[in-house]
Amino acid sequence: MLTAQQRAKLRSIGSNLKDLVFVGKEGVTENVIAQVDDNLYAHELIKVKVQKTAPDDIREIANMIAEKCLCEVVSVIGSKILLFKLTNKPKAIHLLDDYK
Repeated sequence: MLTAQQRAKLRSIGSNLKDLVFVGKEGVTENVIAQVDDNLYAHELIKVKVQKTAPDDIREIANMIAEKCLCEVVSVIGSKILLFKLTNKPKAIHLLDDYK
């Protein structure tokens, strides 16, 4: 669980990120989950763009992705979802040193 200070730090880092995963009219598919998992492993913090044609509400989509990928929803603003998951990649530089 992220604290308010950790969320604030991640939001400030995430404001400069580009969208890495897109959710379209198919919704949250296995392909979307695989992309999110791969990108979270590589980057720890990613931004997901939800298209207007997505079948579900953006908060529902964020919660579905977080549940399936075992990650944290940092923020949902407009059509963007910011997700965080501490990586176990060797020699990784972690964004949050105090995350447990």
